[in-house]
Amino acid sequence: MMFNKPDMNRIKTVGPDRACAEWVLRNGGKVTWADGKKLADYNLLPPEELKSLKLLEIDGSDSSISHYGFSHLDGCTMLKKIVLHNNKYIDDRAIKGLEYGKDVLSHVQVSKCINVTDPGLKEMIVLKNLTTLILFDLPSVQNLAECKQYLGSGLPKCEIKGEVESVKV
Repeated sequence: MMFNKPDMNRIKTVGPDRACAEWVLRNGGKVTWADGKKLADYNLLPPEELKSLKLLEIDGSDSSISHYGFSHLDGCTMLKKIVLHNNKYIDDRAIKGLEYGKDVLSHVQVSKCINVTDPGLKEMIVLKNLTTLILFDLPSVQNLAECKQYLGSGLPKCEIKGEVESVKV
């Protein structure tokens, strides 16, 4: 969990986007910068002096990012997409942590995360800029259809997709 906790001094020194990228990469995730460059290796981060780099996407698939680090999203002004797939550390607290990106996130995927439950999914109702939400293979969710309906009614601009069907409310 050590690599998940935000270091406010580090964020102040390198900026929110770089600090967020460091969090994701240290925990086995991948990032895409606004210029389209993808990065999966922490050791290949650009020099710290390049504070102009902005995060566009986070792929937390098969990583160890957890709820402790989601406050890293705060201040990432160009972050549009987060994929949380096959991550045993993602739970309801992490889903609630997505609210740190509520002003910028437009695409979120939560799938094959065994510790996410119905109340956790419903926390995404605050992500008012979502246009795409992908939810599937969530074994601890008791009523996915009801969660999708709840989110769809609160997020009218969002297309909610699953494995098979797509719901536009």
